[in-house]
Amino acid sequence: MGNVLVHIEPAAFLRSLSIDTSENREYFQSRIIDIVQRYERGDDSTEEFFARLDILFNKRDRTFQRDHGGKDHYSRDEFRNAMLSIVGIQVGGMEDIARRVGTSVPLGLLSNTNPVHFDYCLRTFRVLQNIPTHFLSYQLKALKPEPEIFARVAMQIPFPPGEVLYVDDLTENVDAARAAGFMGHQFIGVDDIEQLFADLKLI
Repeated sequence: MGNVLVHIEPAAFLRSLSIDTSENREYFQSRIIDIVQRYERGDDSTEEFFARLDILFNKRDRTFQRDHGGKDHYSRDEFRNAMLSIVGIQVGGMEDIARRVGTSVPLGLLSNTNPVHFDYCLRTFRVLQNIPTHFLSYQLKALKPEPEIFARVAMQIPFPPGEVLYVDDLTENVDAARAAGFMGHQFIGVDDIEQLFADLKLI
């Protein structure tokens, strides 16, 4: 989903909290990634996810906080807004392409995501409403590019993986899909993917 159907900018999280400095990125980035990955793998509920952010930001070293900015306390709404701030606009042209391809073959979405992001994106972006089947990391209990996530998708689809084309903007995810038996294509832009689908006679 990210940067294929919808633009994503993870750096916006700290900007939304007004603490996007080089020192804060060094301190927080790996910690935020660990917390988000637990959430997106389905290890943590939404309540547990926000509790971990509370511990990280509201119970951290106060000396660090005074030195590098930030508030004394962030609310759950501020954390939620920071999470949603990383979601940008729909990738131009992809809604029309998904609609056209969907008239020829079944479409599905495989995404590393979480309930906060996906619920928002599903309500906000019509391109997702043109894709009827959703395979979500927090439901599958695995993350791309882990082999388990592709194996679990393969068990749920009514086609052999070799008949399914998987598209992703990240090389490691495309490679993992191919290793699991899927066809794979790296997304580099709307014009490229439209040409691919035209060559396959899907549009």
